[in-house]
Amino acid sequence: MKKLSVALLSLLLMFALVGCSAKENSDSEMTALDEALITSNKIIIGTSPDSPPFESLSAQGELEGFEIDMIKDVIDLLNTQQSSNYEIEFKQMDFSNIITALQMGQVDIGLSGFTYNPERDCIFATPHLLSKQVIVVAADSEIKQASDLVGKKCAAGLGTTGAEALGAIIGEENIQYPGDYTFMFEALGAGQLDAVICDEAVGDNYVAAKGFVKLEEALVNEDMSIIIKTGNTVLADAVNQAVEAYMQTDAYKALLDKWGLG
Repeated sequence: MKKLSVALLSLLLMFALVGCSAKENSDSEMTALDEALITSNKIIIGTSPDSPPFESLSAQGELEGFEIDMIKDVIDLLNTQQSSNYEIEFKQMDFSNIITALQMGQVDIGLSGFTYNPERDCIFATPHLLSKQVIVVAADSEIKQASDLVGKKCAAGLGTTGAEALGAIIGEENIQYPGDYTFMFEALGAGQLDAVICDEAVGDNYVAAKGFVKLEEALVNEDMSIIIKTGNTVLADAVNQAVEAYMQTDAYKALLDKWGLG
C-alpha cells in the first residue's frame, strides 16, 4: 500500500512538472505585443458608428465605412509584419466614452475619426487622413460665416475638436448635444438646430443626402488618427509601422475613392 502511494505521488509529481514546463513554454512564446493587448489573440477596437463615411451601420446593422475597411487592412498588414494572427473585435459605444474605455482597459485602440488634441490622454498614431471641422446649415440659412453662429442653436459631437472650436465662438455652455450626428442632422432638417459642426467628410455626406449647405470657412484643420492607451508604446509602434506602410499601397488609394475621400 505504501509502495502504491509512493508510485502515485511520483506520477502526480511528474504531471505537475510537465504542466509547469508546458506553461513556461507557452509563456515564453508570448510576444511583447501579445502582452500589450487585453486579449493576446485579438485586437479590440472601440468605435462610434454615427459618422458616415468613416463609421456607420448598414441597413443590415453591420459596421461599415472608410475607417472600418481601413483598420481591417491595417491589422492584416500588422499580422504580416509581426508574424501574428490577431483577430479584430469591434465594440460600439458613444464617441465621448471611447478614451475612457481605452484608459480602463476595455478596448485596445479607438477608431472614430479621432484628431489630435493635447488634452486627450492617449497616444495618437501616425495620421491616416487630413481632415477639418466645418459648419453645416440648412439650405435657406442666414448663417454665412462662423461669427453668425453667435446666438444660434448649434450642435457638435461631445468631446470633439469641433465642439471645442464652437465653444470658443458661442460659449461652451451654449452648445447643444442632442445625441449622435444622426440625431443632430435630423434636428437640423426639422429646424430645431441652426447649425451642426462636424468633420468635413461627415458634413459632405449629409449635404449630398439631405440638401444641406456646408460653409467654406473651416473651424479647424487637423489630422485623423487611430488612438492607443497612453504608455502602450509596443502596440503604438506596431500600429504606426502598419499604417505608414498601408498608406503607400494602392489599396489605401482605392479605399479613399470608394468612400469619396480621394
